[in-house]
Amino acid sequence: MKLRSLSLLILVALATVSCSYEVRPVRSHPRMMAPGGLLYALPRTEICVDVTFGHYDTTGAPFVKFAHEMLAVDKSLGGYDIRRVELSTRVVADPNFFYYVNPRRMAVQVDSRNLLRSVGIATADLGDANKASTMSADEERDYSLAGQYNLYDRTDTFYSRHDRPGNPTMVASKKDSRSLRQQALAAAERIGQLQERRQQLLNGESETSYTPEGLKVLLSLIDHQERQLQEQFLGHYTTETVRFVVDPKDEKTLIDSQTVVLFHFTPEKGIVDSTNRRAMPVYCRIQCDNKMRNAARFVKFRVGAFQNSNMNERNTFKYRSSEQASVEVFCSRFRFQKQLPIAQFGPTMELPEGKLKALFDAHTGDLIYVDY
Repeated sequence: MKLRSLSLLILVALATVSCSYEVRPVRSHPRMMAPGGLLYALPRTEICVDVTFGHYDTTGAPFVKFAHEMLAVDKSLGGYDIRRVELSTRVVADPNFFYYVNPRRMAVQVDSRNLLRSVGIATADLGDANKASTMSADEERDYSLAGQYNLYDRTDTFYSRHDRPGNPTMVASKKDSRSLRQQALAAAERIGQLQERRQQLLNGESETSYTPEGLKVLLSLIDHQERQLQEQFLGHYTTETVRFVVDPKDEKTLIDSQTVVLFHFTPEKGIVDSTNRRAMPVYCRIQCDNKMRNAARFVKFRVGAFQNSNMNERNTFKYRSSEQASVEVFCSRFRFQKQLPIAQFGPTMELPEGKLKALFDAHTGDLIYVDY
């Protein structure tokens, strides 16, 4: 009797050592109360489409109605255009695949998104890996703000000996008596003179010789004056970036190919409702490359976890291995394509039982290191 009890204690001890942690899906119904632990979720990839729209703001341009006539610019000035499209991914927690973990003596690290970061690693120097992948926003802004004054207003300023700088005794202004058309014509002529002067300097036809540094400064001044005058006709060019988020569906009928409408666009108004007669739809198409099809089939039918029991009920850590997909953003005017990893398109795997060390990529959720 004593020998039987001792054998039972040894078996219990071995079972406790071999399985020092518990992993349960949150949808399960364990027979016993679950002790204190933590939650983690399988990664799910969302596609971020950042579209930069460009637009000429002509509210501060007094000569805008003369722009086509005097500067030969497009009559559609003031409309919208799609300047740039950027594709990126962000990984979030899949709400349908949460797991409860009682780590016991096992070190487990979960980030702020409830995604599994490491198992069995007490102190992992991950640096910035905990931060989700974000798109770089280094937008080029080549246009300065237009002046909010009329270049043809004449101002006479009178200072006395007791006045401080910027606080004159009297400021007398007199509006230009020329018509708006005459003012626009004078500005257009000045633009032509500046352009001619630039060509003379670049071709070395100037009567005065300049050093390279002096020539650079002079050209910069000419560019600045020309830009200020042009802004009286064109206004200033502004850009705005709008992010559209697409959640790829992982149903069997949609993995191979799925297409969604991101937004509707017109050059006159920018983003519009689909009811607009001139609305142009912009689509996002996601096509799985299926490079891991054989691996997924092997996991499903040849891994021991699926032979005797449901994998979700096994007491092991689960993770996903991302599958590459071709993401295409297109409309009748442009087409942009990029390869991106999609976590929910890949197979769901499990770590070996027992003590181990594992590390996961913060940007994709993929397993990048394991030591059993």
